[in-house]
Amino acid sequence: MLRRVVPTLLIMTCLALPTSAQINPFRGSAGTPLNNDDIAALIDATNRLLARPQLAAGDSDTWSNPKSGAHGTVTAGSATQRKGLACRVMTYRHTVPGPQADRSATLTWCKTKDGWKTA
Repeated sequence: MLRRVVPTLLIMTCLALPTSAQINPFRGSAGTPLNNDDIAALIDATNRLLARPQLAAGDSDTWSNPKSGAHGTVTAGSATQRKGLACRVMTYRHTVPGPQADRSATLTWCKTKDGWKTA
């Protein structure tokens, strides 16, 4: 039985790694990672932007986490479509205390029936 379970667990672990990166693209850099509270603040800023009725490219919102010292800006990019969904490119610039403090990332968010999701 153990011979069947171990390979299955290894395969599931390997398959879960890309999913983890998809869920949190802000981890895995050489510098200090964003913690869960940092990411929650970043997502809140993203949601505030995406909720704007007249969101335009260049609009931005800021976030900060006084506990960690991390802070940043979310900037809306162009509107686009993917698989028939309305989407928006978002650029993230954030600073985390420690090595490689300044970082950036770009994600595309698409409006689904369950809310905005990264594409």
